[in-house]
Amino acid sequence: MSFFEAHKRNTTLKKGHYYEDIACQYLKKNKYRIIEKNYRTRLGEIDLICSFNNELIFVEVKGGKRTPEPHLRVDRQKLQRIERTMRHYIHHNEREWEYIRLDVISVSEPDLQIKHFHDVLGY
Repeated sequence: MSFFEAHKRNTTLKKGHYYEDIACQYLKKNKYRIIEKNYRTRLGEIDLICSFNNELIFVEVKGGKRTPEPHLRVDRQKLQRIERTMRHYIHHNEREWEYIRLDVISVSEPDLQIKHFHDVLGY
């Protein structure tokens, strides 16, 4: 990996964490409890795992310029990877939940407008 590629990757990771921090603040303000950040397996990564009442919520965070809106970068392939990672997490954590869902939080620049899409898999 060249210096330029490494720098670009590091900058992208920093921006991703910045948007995740904004999403965490939003979720906490709305009474969600953050369980884990950046859950990684060989199958994929989940940005945030949280709970609300007795629901387990996996959250994909996308941020960036308002046009096109960041949440539009969550495509079918990304959803499939996240779903496999969700199944891995659930399998390795034995707690029973009333409901499990995947949400997407979009953070748009420059005003950091947040859009929260609930239960995008719609089970």
